[in-house]
This record gives sequence, C-alpha cells and structure tokens, in this order.
Amino acid sequence: MIKLTPSTPNERVSTVVTPPSQSVGSEKTAQSKAPTSSTEQTLMQARQSLSELPDVDLNKVAEVKAALSRGDITLDQEKLADSILSFFQRSE
Repeated sequence: MIKLTPSTPNERVSTVVTPPSQSVGSEKTAQSKAPTSSTEQTLMQARQSLSELPDVDLNKVAEVKAALSRGDITLDQEKLADSILSFFQRSE
C-alpha cells in the first residue's frame, strides 16, 4: 500500500509566470497598458482569479487519499513510477 504524504513544491518544475519584456526605447505609458477590449479585461480578471487560487486543491487530495485507503482506486505502482520517470526525463 502506498502512503501519500504532503511534500514541498518541486523545485525542478517552475510555475512562475514572467511578464513579457519591453524593448529598449519603448514609449508605452501607464495608460496604454490599460485593457482596451472586453476580451483583455476578461482575461485580466481570469488571471487575477486564478492567481488567488491555491496551487493544490487540498479537498481533492483528501478525497483521493481516502479513496485509495478504502481501495476504491487501484494503483499500478510500476506504471506510476514509469510515468514519473518519463515526466522528469523530458523536463531536464
């Protein structure tokens, strides 16, 4: 049986979003950075809402842990290990 335990974020996988860099000599003003269309405003609101959410849905984690411990979910440990290795080998 596998025991799921909380862990620290993986330092090899970055979720930091960096803003696009401005070119030297750019003459953009603060006013020109304001959203000009309803689509841009919607995207900005969505980004703001997403940034306020936690990185991990702790309720979903608890549900999965409970289902695993009850035996409702079966886990192929070999396949999981292969998937983890494959993921990290691609990201190097």
